[in-house]
Amino acid sequence: MMNPFEIFKQKPDKAPFENWKPSKLRGGSAEFFDLPAHPEIVVRKFSEFGVKQDGKNLTNAESIGYWSERAKALEGFADRYGIKMAKTGYFVGNDPRFTSETEGESSPAFMAATEKISGKNLKEIPEFDEKSAVEVDNMFSGLFAGIRDSYNEDGYWWRDYGNTQVMYGIAPKETEPHVYIVDVDPRMAKWNEFLPQRKEYIFWSDMGLIFEKMKELEKKYAHSTKQFENARKTLADIITKMPVPTNETAIDLREQLISGLR
Repeated sequence: MMNPFEIFKQKPDKAPFENWKPSKLRGGSAEFFDLPAHPEIVVRKFSEFGVKQDGKNLTNAESIGYWSERAKALEGFADRYGIKMAKTGYFVGNDPRFTSETEGESSPAFMAATEKISGKNLKEIPEFDEKSAVEVDNMFSGLFAGIRDSYNEDGYWWRDYGNTQVMYGIAPKETEPHVYIVDVDPRMAKWNEFLPQRKEYIFWSDMGLIFEKMKELEKKYAHSTKQFENARKTLADIITKMPVPTNETAIDLREQLISGLR
């Protein structure tokens, strides 16, 4: 049987879905829809994607390849560090809100179909118990290690982490809740895209941003009496073993991390 992500790769002039229903999910300028025939997924329609290559806007069809490549890079990044990611597929379909008096007329839109995780994003969770805290701790440890490894290997890393981009909940056909990345338009970058003098600054800046997001969540763990020790240990090890930066701003950012770990 064809899985939902293959089913949804439709031609723009074919209506791929029936009985669209607006979803309760919200996110930026995107619109979300539920499909009664496929309750295990949520569909996101992008209002304006704004993707450019060589100064030209990508077509809807070209965007499929562009974002599929980045989602695959994020999936590889997540798998390497034991972080789960909601399955996502991209397609072009008719805008469900489009109406016309002309029979057969349609309005193609770029969309993403994503596994529906039953739970809450990390920012919305009121507090973490021991099980969820262990998973969140390990996730942050993986994020820190991922930046370090990608830096050393000139590989991809995930640049737009946010606590709303991760959910703790139950995936379709699963029975236990876990942490899942749900970012369908990930900002993936490679270190060779940046000038050498910028790399040190970006490295310590991104480490700092993730550390701040982690500290926000530690306040929800056992009424602020515990910390994500595994992630803090990983970060401390990176600070010790990575070369001291030469960029003045990067030096300051590194010092801020050292102070924050005390």
